[in-house]
Amino acid sequence: MLALNELQELAQQAGFDACGATAACPLPDDSAFVAKWIRTGHHGTMDYLARNAPLREDIRQLVPGATTVIVCLLSYYKTERQPAGAPHIAMCGLSKNDYHEVVKHRLSLLEQLLKTRVGDNGFNNERQHLFCDSAPVFERRWAQRAGLGWIGRNKLLIHPTLGSFVHIGILVMNAPMEDYSEPTADQCGECRACLRACPTGALRCEMFDARRCVSYLTIERKEPLEEQWLPAVKDVLYGCDCCQTACPYNQGLQPAGHEELVANPAFLTMTKADWESTSRRQKQRLLHRLAK
Repeated sequence: MLALNELQELAQQAGFDACGATAACPLPDDSAFVAKWIRTGHHGTMDYLARNAPLREDIRQLVPGATTVIVCLLSYYKTERQPAGAPHIAMCGLSKNDYHEVVKHRLSLLEQLLKTRVGDNGFNNERQHLFCDSAPVFERRWAQRAGLGWIGRNKLLIHPTLGSFVHIGILVMNAPMEDYSEPTADQCGECRACLRACPTGALRCEMFDARRCVSYLTIERKEPLEEQWLPAVKDVLYGCDCCQTACPYNQGLQPAGHEELVANPAFLTMTKADWESTSRRQKQRLLHRLAK
């Protein structure tokens, strides 16, 4: 059987920054939490989150025969910044390529490497079994169980050295491993930096209220905004990094240097005046990739 250290070496060859693995199993506690969160309306208009609950709760229903959940991280941290005054684009949106495609490509490379060790039958070749932010999968929980960090008060995965500016990739294997990663314990302690930094108080609610989140308001929500939210989004084009930039684990990070995820040169040169003079159609063309 495949050993964890062998998997991690192969993941590094495929271009990932970190990798772990855990046994496939149901996640009833996470499923119940999300059901309550949706029932109380905190999900806003993201009705797709209410679909496929059984598949999200038990990944073995999503991928029949699944025994192992492999989790990989790819850092998208950048030091490049937009010109002062330009409408804000969150760091993940600054990348010159679609991160979904970048992560899935590397997961495919990892799968091919793994097949030399576990064979073709080690994967369900009749069902989709690699995911990146595009399926009913508890990605952050699987990452935590795979020893890659903990879910912080900002509701994001925090890796102890990579921070939270990471994309999560999931590869489901139909073969057991010799050993698995140990889950990561919470390391936020008494820190409340992200809660204080949240501009709308979305994180300070008893349950995270997506309806207040600037990322939700500028990415997910399609309806016109109520007047109360306009001050929070007036200088924002796409997303929000406030809770991440405030996190101590994101201080002193170095760019991972993934060529596909460096900043789009256009976003680094466009000033506030450039954006104001850009037509609606041009904006849509520039931002089309971000809306996937």
